[in-house]
Amino acid sequence: MSNPLLEVIGTKYPILQGAMGGVAYHQLVAAVSEAGGLGIIASAGMDKETLHEEIRKTRELTDKPFGVNLMLMSPNIADMIEVIAEEKVPVVTTGAGNPKPVIEPLHKAGCKVIPVVATARQAAKMEAAGVDAVVCEGNEAGGHIGTVAT
Repeated sequence: MSNPLLEVIGTKYPILQGAMGGVAYHQLVAAVSEAGGLGIIASAGMDKETLHEEIRKTRELTDKPFGVNLMLMSPNIADMIEVIAEEKVPVVTTGAGNPKPVIEPLHKAGCKVIPVVATARQAAKMEAAGVDAVVCEGNEAGGHIGTVAT
């Protein structure tokens, strides 16, 4: 299969697993990545040590690409970026805030940055800011990203 997204995320299929809080831990993430998609750890509510552990446990179960989602309004966002850089996580998705300030540090760490956006205007702003791709999400994703459906 040929698809520009595959070149960005390095997977067999252009499928990104949602970073569902309370569900997207290493077991699910590794299973999705092993199946050819991009498993994504939901880091919201985690501390540095927990994120390190989830990344390492994911790597014990798969050698395929996976990602970490950053909830940008988390109070420990700098710590999370530090862990992601140390662990050399290949892909980072973002939500719940403006990703512009974290794009450069994540790119310097070798991460592909993929923010979740709710509008075409946000997608264009993210493209101009230099992200690698965007996830367009409507209100059917729990209703917490806006009022427009995809």
